[in-house]
Amino acid sequence: MVGRISSFHNYQSVQNDLRRQEAKIVHNQAQLASGKKLLNASDDPLATHYIQNLGQQSEQLRQYMDAIVLTRNRLEHHEVLVANSEEYADQAKRTVMEMINGSHSKEDRIAKTREMQEIFSNLLNLANSQDESGNYIFAGTKPKNQPFFRDNEGNVTYSGDDYQRKMKISNQLEMPLNDPGSKLYMEVDNPFGNYKPNYQLQAASELLLERAVNLDSTDDAQYQITFVDMGTGKFGYQLDKDGSAVLTEEFDPKEGIKYEGLTIQIRGQITAGDSITLEPQDTVNIFDSFKQVIELSDASVSDASATAELHRLTKEFNAAFIHLGKARTDVGARLNTLDIQTDLHEDFKLTLAKSKSAFEDLDYSQAVIDFNENSLALEASQKAFGKTKDLTLFNYI
Repeated sequence: MVGRISSFHNYQSVQNDLRRQEAKIVHNQAQLASGKKLLNASDDPLATHYIQNLGQQSEQLRQYMDAIVLTRNRLEHHEVLVANSEEYADQAKRTVMEMINGSHSKEDRIAKTREMQEIFSNLLNLANSQDESGNYIFAGTKPKNQPFFRDNEGNVTYSGDDYQRKMKISNQLEMPLNDPGSKLYMEVDNPFGNYKPNYQLQAASELLLERAVNLDSTDDAQYQITFVDMGTGKFGYQLDKDGSAVLTEEFDPKEGIKYEGLTIQIRGQITAGDSITLEPQDTVNIFDSFKQVIELSDASVSDASATAELHRLTKEFNAAFIHLGKARTDVGARLNTLDIQTDLHEDFKLTLAKSKSAFEDLDYSQAVIDFNENSLALEASQKAFGKTKDLTLFNYI
């Protein structure tokens, strides 16, 4: 009885070994057919865990690459719009310069004003541009709101906000998709410093403000400069602060006018009685500049004050041109950053592929060796089993 149990146990053990050997061969064949070292998670749980992590990183990387494509498309469109705005500012500057030309009649100036109205409308339409999804590009983070509105008097108001929409293009980097219209068109650096000049000039005067800067940022007073003939071939001036005289001196063109933190530089030909009022203003609204040019179209070409105002507006449009050029440069820098980030993602993608391959891909030479060894082992086991299963005592009786 003991002998029968022992023989059956040995028989089962040999059969189990054969099945395990056959399973190894089937596994080797499946590996060779698929080219994969890991066919089931149980083959190597730790490696499978790493491969799953690599897959998650690859998917995240794909999302970042898609985000970069979308961001690049938006920024390229944005760059075109800013470049067109820059061109409109330059056209406006050249048109105003032609209006200043003393050989032009009042009718010529009115004709130029019509050109300004057309440029104004084109710029306003451009500032209200939408992308392929119907979002207003220059509305900040309120893309569904039209950003700019013009009333019957030509005043333009902004209904967006001062923020940028952003897209995440890596774990640590968010890229702005747009620039708010308020920053682009309504916050141009004042070319005259901290003040806007308003001219009250005598006939044939060519007096212009060069620059007025106040080091005291808390000083919000309005200043006025009035020039008088001193009868010695030189001019004197009186500086008023909020209507009260604070300084009276002989004017020295080289030194300019200095009072506390305020420095004023003047250029051009002075005529006795000329006056300039300085209103605090650090930035310029390009839409207001258009409006003021159109309003000055009715002025006579011999009106020195109107001509001086047009000179001011010329500098404002030039400042807007420079301001928009800087904005376009900034968009170009963002596009360069996208190119750099794309290269980094491509390098990381290659690294992930190599890491995954090291865990997952089959070493064919080693797999063939393992397959041959397992085949030989199975063949030997089968031959041995074939001989031992027929080995009984009856063969020797």
